[in-house]
Amino acid sequence: MVLYRIAKRIESNRESSQSKPPRLVLPDELFVNFAKSIGAEVNQGLGFLQDLACGGNVKQFLAVLASLWAAAVIGSWCNFLTVMYIGFVAFHTLPVLYERYEDQVDGFVYSVLDQLQHQYRKVDASVLSKIPKGKLDKGKKHE
Repeated sequence: MVLYRIAKRIESNRESSQSKPPRLVLPDELFVNFAKSIGAEVNQGLGFLQDLACGGNVKQFLAVLASLWAAAVIGSWCNFLTVMYIGFVAFHTLPVLYERYEDQVDGFVYSVLDQLQHQYRKVDASVLSKIPKGKLDKGKKHE
């Protein structure tokens, strides 16, 4: 009788351990909303790039050109993972440092911007202002 009870207990434990675990089901709306938000961000970025290429905002175009050039130079010095690591560390430390030394950083940035504006005025006076600007006829097509 005791052996029968032990056998039944072992059999019931074995059957309960072989039961199927509950399935994890994620709602479809979660993925649809995620895809919509990613699509909206991509469309906004593409719109920015199109405005940059065709809009005629020279300062913004030059800023993007300079940042891409700087990224290419930095990328030639080290590999992608190193750049990602430096970016991660900078992303987490620079805001704290800016909050601590906000006045000094702002003063330095303003002085650099003043120097850049001074150099731009020199280039504008010596080179850019000498480029002829003519009116285009709307009926005339360039071939």
